Amino acid sequence: EDKGDLALVEGADWNLEIGALNEIMAERKGPALLFDKIKDYPKGYRIATNVLYRDTFQKIAFGMPDELDNIQAIRYWMDKLKQYAPVPPRVVDSGPVLENVLEGGDIDILRFPAPKWHELDGGRYIGTGVATITRDPNEGWVNVGTYRVMVHDKETLSFYASPGKHALIMREKYWAQGKDCPVVMCFGQQPLIFGCATLGLPWGVPELDFVGYIQNKPVDVVIGKETGLPIPANAELVIEGFSP
Repeated sequence: EDKGDLALVEGADWNLEIGALNEIMAERKGPALLFDKIKDYPKGYRIATNVLYRDTFQKIAFGMPDELDNIQAIRYWMDKLKQYAPVPPRVVDSGPVLENVLEGGDIDILRFPAPKWHELDGGRYIGTGVATITRDPNEGWVNVGTYRVMVHDKETLSFYASPGKHALIMREKYWAQGKDCPVVMCFGQQPLIFGCATLGLPWGVPELDFVGYIQNKPVDVVIGKETGLPIPANAELVIEGFSP
């Protein structure tokens, strides 16, 4: 916003219109978009799109100096990776994510705007702009990835991870043991966490440790009451649940 790279859009329809505007701005390398007063939703129930789409936005999120051109940014990134040392998350007792908690019969995912992005989509998607957190049941390390997340009803989401993705491998290990897979999904989080969730880090490298290294300080997390998984304490909207 300070750089003039954010546009506020009020009154857009969650049904196709937000998706179309988002796509047009992406094709034109336009600003990030912040949708508010979305049709059928109260003011303040917002959606941000194209936040990491442009290279300049990615540099901001990953803490790179503004003056770097793209080649310099690649060199900066290569040097950063060569020096990688994990910075594990720091467990805290509370955070903004716990200011409003819905449990049991109060759960209603439909309270939050999830667009139907494209005409032929099978439903409304609240992700891919999501940080999905799972733990390997055998090795114990925590993965953060970004996967398609579709809303089915007020208390049911589904997520699709393509073959070979770490969350899929972990989930199938739980299923092979006859267990449901604990899952945390963050919708609206620090852009660096989402950016690192999109990276293809090697098996066994926790993304939260990687984020800590990039930002030179640990990620503050609270431990999920239902799943025992680490939840970024400053995330905006988080769901805890199980994939059966």
